[in-house]
Amino acid sequence: MTCPSCGYTLKTLSVTTDAGGRFEIDHCGRCGGTWFDPYEINRIPQYEINRIARLTVLPKNQSMFKTEGLLCPRCQKTMTTYKGESVPKNVSLLRCPRCHGIWATQKALEGFKQYQETNIKEYKSNKTAFPPLSAVFVPVFFMFLLFFGTYITVSNLSKSKEDRILAAMQITNLKETAISETMEVITFQTKNPFVSQISYGPSSLEFINKIVSSTPQTNHHILLTDLKPKTVYVYKITLIDDTGRKLVGDLRSFTTK
Repeated sequence: MTCPSCGYTLKTLSVTTDAGGRFEIDHCGRCGGTWFDPYEINRIPQYEINRIARLTVLPKNQSMFKTEGLLCPRCQKTMTTYKGESVPKNVSLLRCPRCHGIWATQKALEGFKQYQETNIKEYKSNKTAFPPLSAVFVPVFFMFLLFFGTYITVSNLSKSKEDRILAAMQITNLKETAISETMEVITFQTKNPFVSQISYGPSSLEFINKIVSSTPQTNHHILLTDLKPKTVYVYKITLIDDTGRKLVGDLRSFTTK
């Protein structure tokens, strides 16, 4: 892919999340812009932003950089300014209306992440515990159900996070290759032998589940057919070990021709 701002070839970089997971971004070493697939901008930590900033060598003449009418590097649609509660007014992020990827300049990325971390710190510092039972008119049984439900939810979220980290540690060389407008090949390797499955669709509410490898192995590939042209698909890979434990990977996406 090429940089929408200066036309320089984007370099694919692997970054690590605070939770230990890994994903790939596309960075321009000339103007400092970075392309994120959907939701990935929320996962990049500050120390990785500092690292990729050191890979940028800004030229003296910056008048060559475009700032308006930028095209999505993935599907060539004109990007628009993304606004929301998570983005401060002084930060400008561009979003593709088709694939929903985010383009951020180096300055905008730093401002967005600082604002995000400030909000998280404020939320944590303002959190309050449940009030004493005598101070609220809530039946004891209902309070028990409330605490029990919270415990189950937190436990499930913790396990899901652990499974995603373990899956990310196993999956390597993940590639999406377009064969035609309606066919895509997904290939990847695992460090240890696993049975593997894939869930994919235009959204997570329309997932189709298919077996990738029916027997434990380290090389995995599957041909997805009957896809819609020019459509963003999301997918996730599930690894199953010899004990039956399922490791569900992060949600990823690809766009058909």
